[in-house]
Amino acid sequence: MTNHRKKPFSGKAKKAQLQAKKLRKTARAERERREESQPLNEVTDQPASISQSFVKATAPAIPTAYFLDGRRGGSGSGSGSRKLVSMFEKLSSQEIERARLRSMKPFERLPQTALEIGVDSFSESIDFPKRPAWSYGMSKEQVEARENEYFEKWVKDIYARYGNDERGQLSWFEHNLEVWRQLWRVLEISDIVLVVMDIRHPLLHFPRALYEYVTRDLKRKIVGIFNKVDLVSEFTVFAWTKYFEEQFPELHIATFSCYPRDEKLIDDTKTYALKMRAKRPRNRYYHAQGVRGILEACKDVKLEKKGVHVDWARLMARYDNDKDGSMTTESDMDEEQEDGDFDDDSDTDSMDGLDDEFSRILDISTEQVTPHAEYVTLGLVGHPNVGKSSLINSIMQRTVVSASRTPGHTKHFQTIHLCENVRLCDSPGLVFPTLLPRALQILSGMYPIAQVQEPYSVVQYLAERVPVEKVLSLTPPDLDNALSFKWSAWAICEAYAIQRGFFTAQAARPDVYRAANTILRFTNDGRILISFKPIGFFTTSKYEQLRVKEATSKQQNRNRSNSNSSHSEEEEDDDQEVGDSGKIDIQGGAFALLADESDM
Repeated sequence: MTNHRKKPFSGKAKKAQLQAKKLRKTARAERERREESQPLNEVTDQPASISQSFVKATAPAIPTAYFLDGRRGGSGSGSGSRKLVSMFEKLSSQEIERARLRSMKPFERLPQTALEIGVDSFSESIDFPKRPAWSYGMSKEQVEARENEYFEKWVKDIYARYGNDERGQLSWFEHNLEVWRQLWRVLEISDIVLVVMDIRHPLLHFPRALYEYVTRDLKRKIVGIFNKVDLVSEFTVFAWTKYFEEQFPELHIATFSCYPRDEKLIDDTKTYALKMRAKRPRNRYYHAQGVRGILEACKDVKLEKKGVHVDWARLMARYDNDKDGSMTTESDMDEEQEDGDFDDDSDTDSMDGLDDEFSRILDISTEQVTPHAEYVTLGLVGHPNVGKSSLINSIMQRTVVSASRTPGHTKHFQTIHLCENVRLCDSPGLVFPTLLPRALQILSGMYPIAQVQEPYSVVQYLAERVPVEKVLSLTPPDLDNALSFKWSAWAICEAYAIQRGFFTAQAARPDVYRAANTILRFTNDGRILISFKPIGFFTTSKYEQLRVKEATSKQQNRNRSNSNSSHSEEEEDDDQEVGDSGKIDIQGGAFALLADESDM
């Protein structure tokens, strides 16, 4: 390989480079101003409706840049990881300006019932793209061409039907066909589909269309995993578990957490509890909890696969001593997971490794191939940043896949052997289309915060439901009227910027954008807690009664088992005391000598 020597870069060349860059930026700004022929509408008062609190999504013509298919991202252009970057719609400068002006107006705090959501809260379940029909007589190029055509039609239909829907705002969703192909492959090879959900808003992370497709069309078993349960109270987890059992009868529920729950967290809706979350230490001890429950849920689905027998009891025995396991700090875990050198037992640890295996299916062949007939595959699917990779690392009890706080860190699906006939399959996070405010998507971690163009409306959505100014102990700018001061999202960001010392470099003004960005990161990390509840959580005593009933039933079963065991122990004692001759068996002491003398 030829080594090129470094060439000097003079100050004159650097100046010319900066001038050219400035000209390009000026030309781009001028082009955007010409495109924005429509003037900004006058900003009206803040609407009371939740669905009207955010800029409505338009139905633009779908540009070809939103699609990454075989024509642009095939084997001849770009690397595999570059092909699998999530792609979302971008906001226009008009939408950004409108939302910024609206965030400067005072907001009204919503009641606690605004945190109650249910299946009926979603106006409609939007379908997701399924893999088009194909046959063994089709070549790989023919299959991909059919998938490209089908996917482009699906995206256009989504914008045509829901782009200007009055029932809700069309959320950001995945526009990259390659990412959807990863989901298709995971669903094809999985015997049990594990849907990972963030317990703070599980219904948002549980696509009903996926549940219906897996249970009805594929006839597969499905398990729902509530992740990050350490962030909320036990009662919240109990309420969501009962709600999902009622709404989705074929779904088996398990819980998981990488960190132990704070024993002082009893009610996660009180302000004092929220302030304790904000003061949480940076270095927490990594101690996974709930792996045994996940394996037990997989056992309870009663999967029957010909020629494969899984010893679930043996697998679960690995995690009997969870409380005695080793602990590492959160920062240490981050360093391990960001390292990039991973020890993997899998023979095919990524999509690239499985290409040969799937090529046998895609090539022209008269013989049907059944992939993975000798394994039970547990496929993990879900939205970005719900903790799929961290869950796999906890199950394997070591770092085998890369994990990160950044959504979309996993680029390919990866398979990891758990034992001789069970393996896990980690898939990239994928955002399904829904009719929900985009601010909720950002707060739930589905959208990278670094790419948020306008964070102030998101802070307003959060502040309407959570007393952010009290959680962060912010000082109102008008101290004379501190009690009657009405906060706005902009005022919260400005006060927090002053508190943290965030100022712009040139004008020394409060850096509100950096403050808003930090607030959103705190929310994703759980330091500022917004936790949604099932319908009836605040307005009825339904879940309290269910909890009392369940506790009573467990206590009765425990008493019954204790009484049976004590009765059996008494019978054993009686049998031991009475000898074969019917005499009392005296085993020692002075009375034993008397007994011996009487027998003589």
